[in-house]
Formats: sequence, C-alpha cells, structure tokens
Amino acid sequence: MRKVIIFLIFVAIISVSGFYYFWPEAPLIKAAQSAGGYPYQIGLTNVIVIPCVTTGVPPICTGGTLCNLLDVGRCALYSDVSGSPAGGMGSNALFLITAIAQAGLTSGGQLIAGGMTMTQMDSGVLASAGGCYGCMAKAGFKDKIINWFDKYIIAGIRGK
Repeated sequence: MRKVIIFLIFVAIISVSGFYYFWPEAPLIKAAQSAGGYPYQIGLTNVIVIPCVTTGVPPICTGGTLCNLLDVGRCALYSDVSGSPAGGMGSNALFLITAIAQAGLTSGGQLIAGGMTMTQMDSGVLASAGGCYGCMAKAGFKDKIINWFDKYIIAGIRGK
C-alpha cells in the first residue's frame, strides 16, 4: 500500500510539472516579457491586417491608416495592423510583412508588440498565438529543462 501511495504522489508531481512546463500560453508570456523592454507597447484583439500598396502618379503609399507615413520604396514591405485595444498605447501600428508571417498573425487574432516608435515597430517584438518575431526573453528553468530533453532524451531516442 505504501508503494502505491508513493507511486501516485510521483505521478501527480510529474503531471503537475508537465502541465506547467508545456502550458500553451507560455510563448505569449515570453513575448510579453520581451515587449516590456521597449518604450512603446501595444496589445490588440480582433486584429485587421491591411497591406500597404503603392498607387497613383506620383506614386504614394496607401492602404491602412498609417501607410501614408511610409515612403514609396518601403511601402510594399509593410502592413497596417489595427484592432481593439487590449492594453498598451494605441490601436494600430505598421509591421513588416515578414514579422507578421513569422508571428503567425492573421486577421481576427490577437497580438502583443513592443517597439521604439508607436507607428513602426519593425525593430521590436511582435507575437501572436501563432509565434513570435524578435522575442529574446531570457531562458528560464523551464526552457532549460525542455532544451535538456531535446538534447539528450529525444536525440538519444532518435539515434537508436
């Protein structure tokens, strides 16, 4: 009976630890920590992504609300992202298309971002439920454990 109780306690500890280490919102927490290091932060829900396009003669940058701030040479590289404010300092910003793709941001989703200016956060952090662009949060104990599993356990199993 004593062995069964010890085994159940061990299983409970492993289960709670596994839930904590593989918690699905952990990437967004890491992104929020990264965005907190920038002077301007923005959090949006119900996001709308509008690509910036060049039109007219002479050419001008149009599309979303902030696209007119861009010059014609950089216009096609950016998208205007707006939505309902969920924290931070605004309701729209300009992001590189590559940052949007790497973060997995889609219309209707949520984002956390931080940057050096309110409108152009391309030098900062952009994160959504799909991933993170520019996240450099310090690896904590949980990340070290996961990296250890990747390096020794999983790599060892694959090698056999």
